[in-house]
Amino acid sequence: MAEIASVLSSRLPLRGARIWLSGAVPAEANAAEAESIRAFVAGFCDRVFAGGGSIVHGSHPSLRDLILERARAYQRKGGARERLTLVYSQWFAEHAETDRPNPEEWRANALVYGTPVVRIGKQPDREASLRRMREWIAARCDAVVVVGGRWWASVPERAGVPDEFELTRKRELPCFLLAGLGGAAEGFFESKPGVLDRLKNGLEAGQNQRIAEEPDPARLVDLVADQLGRLPLVRGEPLGGTSFRILALDGGGIKGAFTAAVLAQLELDTGLSVARHFDLIAGTSTGGILAIGLGLGLKPERMLEFYRERGPVIFPLTSVTQRFRHLLRQVVRPKFSQEQLLEELRTAYPKGAALGNSANRLVIPAYLAARGRPYVYRTPHHPEAPAHGALEAAQVALATAAAPTYFAAAEVPGTVAKTQVIDGGIWANDPTLAAMVEAVRWLSVPIERIEVLSIGTTRSPFTAADQGRAGLFGWLRRGKIVNLLMNAQADGTKQLASGLAQDTRILRIDQELPPDLVSLDDVRRIELLVDLGAQCASDPETRAQVEERFLNGIEVENWRAAVP
Repeated sequence: MAEIASVLSSRLPLRGARIWLSGAVPAEANAAEAESIRAFVAGFCDRVFAGGGSIVHGSHPSLRDLILERARAYQRKGGARERLTLVYSQWFAEHAETDRPNPEEWRANALVYGTPVVRIGKQPDREASLRRMREWIAARCDAVVVVGGRWWASVPERAGVPDEFELTRKRELPCFLLAGLGGAAEGFFESKPGVLDRLKNGLEAGQNQRIAEEPDPARLVDLVADQLGRLPLVRGEPLGGTSFRILALDGGGIKGAFTAAVLAQLELDTGLSVARHFDLIAGTSTGGILAIGLGLGLKPERMLEFYRERGPVIFPLTSVTQRFRHLLRQVVRPKFSQEQLLEELRTAYPKGAALGNSANRLVIPAYLAARGRPYVYRTPHHPEAPAHGALEAAQVALATAAAPTYFAAAEVPGTVAKTQVIDGGIWANDPTLAAMVEAVRWLSVPIERIEVLSIGTTRSPFTAADQGRAGLFGWLRRGKIVNLLMNAQADGTKQLASGLAQDTRILRIDQELPPDLVSLDDVRRIELLVDLGAQCASDPETRAQVEERFLNGIEVENWRAAVP
């Protein structure tokens, strides 16, 4: 039966496609016009859901309840909640006098996302906030259908249809303009008839002309849905209405207490498991320790206690004399004991746990010392990708956390001999980009479907301008060489990842601190880091984004079931 269901699912014409249903019932529409738009929307939602696709809508009050009704009807037949996504701007939640968004009620039948308010100076700006919402939707959809639309008859410059069409054109998404049902779609079509040449929906101008002028909603449902089913809308592996969610955890030594506090606070506030809501978890250095712990079933609260209780054992700097002694030691050999760190990791993780025991797909960046090249430890989540499921989890954690000058290179057992490995922060202190490449290359996830929650370990304004003539001591003093590497890697990753996925799909949680306030091994600052992490996680805007995009109650499937 499962094989038959799989075959039938693969034949669905819109399997995995996300269709942006753009528009609204115009305020000036008469009863017949309004009914035609509503008839099209109802029939189109039914066709998309039945065809394996998803509807994305900007939560306009004139259509939202109807779309929710069609989603409920689909779900009563066994359909998935994530086939409908409602997006709203927080501007309306804060400033609308009527029809304010009700995301808590909508979540019973849809995924719900609220985009942040845009402020011009200190003032919230309605139009800029709406544009941010439209950009957010456009970045996540495979095609756009425009029907109705408001404001054209009274204030055409306020109409959303032209802006949404321009976003469509820039992203080269297939578009269908249904001018025959009236509203802003009709006004836009009449003012710019040349738009039919730029719809990129696989139809000739004459065919798009007939669709644009067709007044029969039932006929339009067939024309548009049939053509959508012919288009190659989804690249890579279809994911339905959900996104492929990645958790990326930075390196930073004892500053991982900040990261652990963020995760612990998010679980406390939402009552949901962080690990059960991410398709892939990537972590470098201290972030790798946390990533592996999450995969092995450790709660963030327990890992936070690991930093509090065992941090002073791993980084034993409790007096001025000890700090001076360790600084002198760092000039000629690693500052801390690798054996102590390995012992603590083995005690923290489940006894004898291997990397392949992880309930999550894992990506753990490291660096091969002898070969001088970046390396990635991963769970066996793809049959053709090099995997390390049999390796001891504590050994992998030790390898990614073996920061030069702080710890000796880790010796990881291989099939023939041991391999010397050092901290992945050498090239991927922020593992976001490594995780995105993993998802696209090995898991066939379209870049448009990736959502990343990236958590830092605090950062400080950094410049190397005063280090131009520094020697060994100058670079080692206060960990400046490590800070340079970490900041350069993090900034480079942010620029590249944002270029690939756009800022709208990467949510970063971090805290800027004054220079030299916290170092990688300063255990005296653990409670400060914990307090800052909890505050960042509890920020209302951050928490809203996390709950709507990541910890949204849609748990991930068992990754082992997806491996052939």
